[in-house]
Amino acid sequence: MEKYHVLEMIGEGSFGRVYKGRRKYSAQVVALKFIPKLGRSEKELRNLQREIEIMRGLRHPNIVHMLDSFETDKEVVVVTDYAEGELFQILEDDGKLPEDQVQVIAAQLVSALYYLHSHRILHRDMKPQNILLAKGGGIKLCDFGFARAMSTNTMVLTSIKGTPLYMSPELVEERPYDHTADLWSVGCILYELAVGTPPFYTTSIFQLVSLILKDPVRWPPTISPCFKNFLQGLLTKDPRQRLSWPDLLHHPFIAGRVTILTEPAGPDLGTPFTSRLPPELQVLKDQQAHRLAPKGKRSRILRQACKRMAEEAKQKKHHNTGPALEQEDRTSKVASGTAPRPRLKATPQEPGLLTGILASEVKSSWAEWGAGEAPPAPRESWIAQDCERAFPELKPEVEGQRSLDAVDLENEEPDSDNEWQHLLETTEPVPVQLKAPLTLLCNPDFCQRIQSQLHEAGGQILKGVLEGASRILPALRVLSSLLSSCSDSLPLYSFCREAGLPGLLLSLLRRSQESTSIQQQCWYGTFLRDLMAVIQAYFACTFNLERSQTGDSLQVFQEAANIFLDLLGKILAQPDDSEQTLRRDSLMCFTVLCEAMDGNSRTISKAFYSSLLTTQRAVLDGLLHGLTVPQLPFHTPPGAPQVSQPLREQSEDLPGAISLALAAICTPPVGLPDCWEAKEQVSRHLANQLTEDSNPLRSSLISGLEHPILCLHLLKVLYSCCHVSERLCRLLGQEPLALGSLLKLVQSKVKVVDWEESTEVTLYLLSLLVLRLQDLPSGMEKLGTEVAPVFTHSHVVSLVSAAACLLGQLGQQGVTLDLQPTEWMAAATHALSAPAEGCTHGIRKFPPQSQQRQMQAVSWTHTTAHGNTSFTH
Repeated sequence: MEKYHVLEMIGEGSFGRVYKGRRKYSAQVVALKFIPKLGRSEKELRNLQREIEIMRGLRHPNIVHMLDSFETDKEVVVVTDYAEGELFQILEDDGKLPEDQVQVIAAQLVSALYYLHSHRILHRDMKPQNILLAKGGGIKLCDFGFARAMSTNTMVLTSIKGTPLYMSPELVEERPYDHTADLWSVGCILYELAVGTPPFYTTSIFQLVSLILKDPVRWPPTISPCFKNFLQGLLTKDPRQRLSWPDLLHHPFIAGRVTILTEPAGPDLGTPFTSRLPPELQVLKDQQAHRLAPKGKRSRILRQACKRMAEEAKQKKHHNTGPALEQEDRTSKVASGTAPRPRLKATPQEPGLLTGILASEVKSSWAEWGAGEAPPAPRESWIAQDCERAFPELKPEVEGQRSLDAVDLENEEPDSDNEWQHLLETTEPVPVQLKAPLTLLCNPDFCQRIQSQLHEAGGQILKGVLEGASRILPALRVLSSLLSSCSDSLPLYSFCREAGLPGLLLSLLRRSQESTSIQQQCWYGTFLRDLMAVIQAYFACTFNLERSQTGDSLQVFQEAANIFLDLLGKILAQPDDSEQTLRRDSLMCFTVLCEAMDGNSRTISKAFYSSLLTTQRAVLDGLLHGLTVPQLPFHTPPGAPQVSQPLREQSEDLPGAISLALAAICTPPVGLPDCWEAKEQVSRHLANQLTEDSNPLRSSLISGLEHPILCLHLLKVLYSCCHVSERLCRLLGQEPLALGSLLKLVQSKVKVVDWEESTEVTLYLLSLLVLRLQDLPSGMEKLGTEVAPVFTHSHVVSLVSAAACLLGQLGQQGVTLDLQPTEWMAAATHALSAPAEGCTHGIRKFPPQSQQRQMQAVSWTHTTAHGNTSFTH
């Protein structure tokens, strides 16, 4: 503190205190925010550090500037600009603002948000309380406690942050969201500035959620048409249709008024949110949103709110039986603190949404009662009626009773064993800090508790008792997190052995599959999902690899793999119209198991893959059958009726898992040769299936080559099978649909998630076809012209190498290319100067017997307009 004078306290909250200060030896007035370390969890301190790191890099006239930050023994101190006041205070004093002033504030808010979104930062708590007033009438956005800087690969978020009155519909419904949630909040703020209340305004959280999701905005006649149109765009309930960048900047209400800061080019942070996404990234974003979307239909927020409010009501009822003097004192305090208009607030510094919701709900209700209005009696009945009226499907049950049919654990946290939930937080995978997981693993009491929890709760589950499900789910999530976060093989394997893993898990899976009565329970899907996640995490553990062998770990691993394959074969043999989630999750687990087998010795991997052709043939047959089941076509034929998008997304989960699993069992991974021979046997079996005239497998596989998600996996399957079957190569060379799809992939006319990898595998597959056929496939006369730009212009080394390989094969067949020497020399230099980047993504390009022919083919001669030139790649 030697650099600042502390003048006076100007604010206080759960985060700490804010003081007005002055920098020593200058007239600069600052705000000093003192945040105590004592009593804060490591997660809270990490979040605080993240907030400081975000603010440190922000430089914008409408965003509070962080001048300094430092730590003392007891506190973290953040120094920022000093602001003259809060926008919220103007609303409290004046009610609302003239539209011309709102327009000025709107332009400044949009300018600040454009700056944040161009840097891939979401604020996530936009509200009047977080907008400060600067000298000269400007505004400054503050409080980045909930802000998130999103990485290049992160397209959507799921954690629920913010203040309910300004939350977008997708946040209220707990669906994945993006930067447009901030834009909804801006619409709410501007509406409140002009009208005096937020667009959806009530003191009941249940009514508020209903209003946000279902009610239209009510427009007062005083709002101009231009301003109304601007707000209508921001307050569109569907985030995909909401007014967003870059169109937002050109709206007449703010056009020409928004300050856009231009900065020198920095590190590549990915596509800014202020630009339209390229098609391939839009596909990736849609895929992420679908994968992270909640599966249940009930709101965990409302269930927890109802439950916690009932608890508050009981406590209030208990306190009301105390001395009359105490009641009178409490009532007088509430009455004296009553605001002119009760507001539903959530303290921005609180770690979660529910705390703010419940505190504001109870506080506002008490304020109304303290002002003279008697509270309903009993209050539990009032809560139940309110909840039932707004959301009939959330009707609370009679106290003391629990219905197996009415509870959906998909969106309900367990009522008991809060300690398990705490352990889950301490074992959240953090790359740097593994102290908590290791401590738990080495604690014999914890190991015993896990084992008894699995035994006792597992027994209750097998009897169909709901309590067993609520007890075992937190334990399974703790286990999954532990297995995923700890990289020390010795204590991890010792823990698993002492806890009876994976035997207990596989026994639970087997016995639950044998009981049809359990499968009718509403919590069964959630239980299976979490159980399968733990089994998958176990198979991914490094102690299952021979190089990390610990005791008898490999024997246990092999036995567990055989048991799992037995169960998987039965799961895949279930009727096609049965529930798909279990089959999808079990196949994802199987894919992880294949990756573990690939890293093991030749003996172990050969035994595993050979069993798929003998004792575990049911697994392979189930995979091949699943690929041909006519659920929904991978690629809708011309003229066929279009399928609704939600139904299509649901149906693609299982085919995606099937195609991924098929690629896992037949694709030889680079750098792991011990499994190649065994996988070639599987590929040979698949190739035989693909070459049978009466087998629909080939047409099903070919039809998926233009599917955005399945394409890459199916390309790998085809590539591996063509390696071992010249007959399959000849059949593909006569398939116009297959060749047409491959050509479209080279031309980038197919929107796929993994464009680079898919194009690379396509190029090598075409090279293999030309090599096997010793001829150019029919209809591919212009193939060289399409591939040449990839060779000369791509910045991806592996794509350049793949293109060179195909051009080499084409050159062997007499294809001439019009390439300037400078073009191919630059491309060759680029590819050869970075050999470490030139390997294919997870596939071996040619079998051993073809290596010599490959090297001969890549040495090619082409004729340019200026003469003959030859080079060897």
